Amino acid sequence: MPPRDSVNLESLSIHLPNGLGPSAFNLSPPPACPITLNISMRLIASSIRDTAEGDSMSGLGVNYSVVCKQIYALAACPGRNWSGPWELMWELSRIPLSLPDVEDVTVEVVMPKALLHADSAVYRAVYTKQTDAGSSMNAAKAGVETQSKGPDSEENNTTRRCEIRDLKTECIIGLHPHERSEKQRLELDISVEGVDWKEWKHKEFADAVYDFVTMSAYGTIESLIHALGSHLFELPILRNSHNNSRNKNTYYQPSISITIRKPSAIPYAVPSITIQRTAADYPSGSASASASAPASAPDLRYSEGRKRVFIAVGSNIGDRVANIHRAIKELESSGCEIVGTSRLYESEPMYVEDQDRFINGAIELYTSLEPLELLRLLKRTEKSVGRKKTFTNGPRVIDLDLIFYGDEQIMIGERGDKPDEDGVGWLECPHRSLGEREFVLRPLADIAPNLVHPSLRQTNHQLLSRLPSTSPPPLQPIIPFSGPSKPLRLSSPAIPYVMAIFNATPDSFSDGDSSRTDPEQAIKAVEKLFADENRSPDILDIGGMSTRPNSDPCTEEEEVNRVIPLIQAIRSSPNPRLRTVAISIDTYRASVARLAVQAGANCINDVRGGSEPGMLEVMAETNVPVVLMHSKGDSKTMTSAQMTDYSSYEGGVVEGVRTELREMVDRALKKGVKRWNIILDPGLGFAKTQQDNVVLLKSIRELIEGADSPLKGYPMLVGGSRKGFVGKIISRQIASERSFGDAALNSYAVHTGVVDVLRVHQVGEAKDAINMSVAIRDA
Repeated sequence: MPPRDSVNLESLSIHLPNGLGPSAFNLSPPPACPITLNISMRLIASSIRDTAEGDSMSGLGVNYSVVCKQIYALAACPGRNWSGPWELMWELSRIPLSLPDVEDVTVEVVMPKALLHADSAVYRAVYTKQTDAGSSMNAAKAGVETQSKGPDSEENNTTRRCEIRDLKTECIIGLHPHERSEKQRLELDISVEGVDWKEWKHKEFADAVYDFVTMSAYGTIESLIHALGSHLFELPILRNSHNNSRNKNTYYQPSISITIRKPSAIPYAVPSITIQRTAADYPSGSASASASAPASAPDLRYSEGRKRVFIAVGSNIGDRVANIHRAIKELESSGCEIVGTSRLYESEPMYVEDQDRFINGAIELYTSLEPLELLRLLKRTEKSVGRKKTFTNGPRVIDLDLIFYGDEQIMIGERGDKPDEDGVGWLECPHRSLGEREFVLRPLADIAPNLVHPSLRQTNHQLLSRLPSTSPPPLQPIIPFSGPSKPLRLSSPAIPYVMAIFNATPDSFSDGDSSRTDPEQAIKAVEKLFADENRSPDILDIGGMSTRPNSDPCTEEEEVNRVIPLIQAIRSSPNPRLRTVAISIDTYRASVARLAVQAGANCINDVRGGSEPGMLEVMAETNVPVVLMHSKGDSKTMTSAQMTDYSSYEGGVVEGVRTELREMVDRALKKGVKRWNIILDPGLGFAKTQQDNVVLLKSIRELIEGADSPLKGYPMLVGGSRKGFVGKIISRQIASERSFGDAALNSYAVHTGVVDVLRVHQVGEAKDAINMSVAIRDA
């Protein structure tokens, strides 16, 4: 609102004989309670001037004494029972809004006895006059009474706010040993806007904050405040962007502000940290998926009667990734809605060690099945995928374990009860040994780090952090290739795998050759890449259309004819290394990607990050790893001033790429692309200036692992090989003469420890640079 003169009433103390909504102890009926009112009446432009000219009681535009008495009489009326703050505030606002000189009214109700652990709950709202029948100003000057919308009007939703002030709690917080020896006091202020106020309960919300912070044990306030924000957006009041119980066409965009003070941190001051967050700030969690739902369609995941459930998945026999995918597909066909996945991890077997490594992950789903019905479905799915009973903790084609069923603790039957025909004997949820099982906790922490265990009263993140650390870690994330290829196990710090560029094109900027469009010639060129087993690529990236700046796209038919026969020839090659190598299709066309996967490719590398029509749907449908590359525009416009402008981002190109990659990830997850399949590429050379490319490369670690980075946990691919910016720096116009520049780029990427895949033209040389760089880095 533009600034305007105002008349204000502050600290108006009122005793409400019949209370105001629920009490701190949930007493019914609520006891009498005190409140403090703060009211600001914004005036029309001429009000103060007109009053000054009259300078008399009769000339007052707003007689604040009269307004104060009327408000007090209405609020404290012994016969009134206020259902809650919004009804009281709306009724009070009508008193000043009836005055011709008042344009709008801000009402704030401070409730000092509303909460046990906080100083007060504070409600604030802005009310304006109706303008349905024309200008409220003209109506007021004509003597017509004007009123705001009713207390439950959704039009006022965005003008309402509730704040929990000075919530006091104690927890372990700090990095130094003396700070972790005993609990310290923290003070919090939390304000909430944009929720369904008919469902809002300040006591439940404040209790959720208190419980989470009390059970936390973070080293820094930064970690605590970020985790608290993420946890709050998993609460139903903030998670549900669509109101299922009332107005089906009403959508909410919740936002929160959190301040945490640590009074004991330093002797002569009280430090604090404040953040403002929306659901979009937590894309790795499920809250972001609901927040990004289009306004044209309700989010059906939250329909009544459905439970939020977490399932642990594992396999160590056969094509382990394919087994997991098949099990998920069968659960979906049985009515379960998959809404989130973790990364996939490879781990050594526990308890019985004489068996192959497991691949483990976690999925989040919604179901209307009761716990025992769901367990039966899981057992039937295991049998359908091919699991046969062996022995306890033995090898298995698929393992599906019910980890969390809402926030319930469930015990049906007794441990050791004889299983029935479905394999169900008893059910304990959550499992009593969950707190010691990293192969379950680590995947859970990917998708629900702040979900609180119903009996241990600790979050998944906290339970995971309490496990002993080992080197190397017992679980390593993977790029989940399947089919004839094997998953690639990632390390930390990263030792990059090599993706070989193979352009089956006549016009690529560095290696275009018309002979490569002939499948027979192309397969011979591919075979040369695998002549030396120690210097052959881990992934083969096949492209049938040049995407260099200013290139002209070939037709879809040409692209298909260049890549599909070549992929088929590689998959039928007598050379076992060719038959089993991971093949990536470098395309932004959905139809080409689908045909390539059908022909044997098991990765989609999209320079446009899934922005072309139908591509995200194909990525979800084919269920293969995908590379989402950051880029803007097309081959003709990517170098324009508009596409290379990141000045709107406070952090320049690094923050711009981080934000836009996060948006790509959000769109992909919403379309059903699994988190464990996503690989990110910052897009060196695409829609960046010369300086941008260098800054972005230097900041790769910050991009992926910076404080609160929404990209943390996703594998990173870097492809700078023979790019134009390398040629400019080392003064080499001919692309094939840029190998020393490439070696330096690749070595720096290794040094960062966060680059998992390097996309290169010269495979052997790149592997040499990687090996040498790793030896120096890890010495």
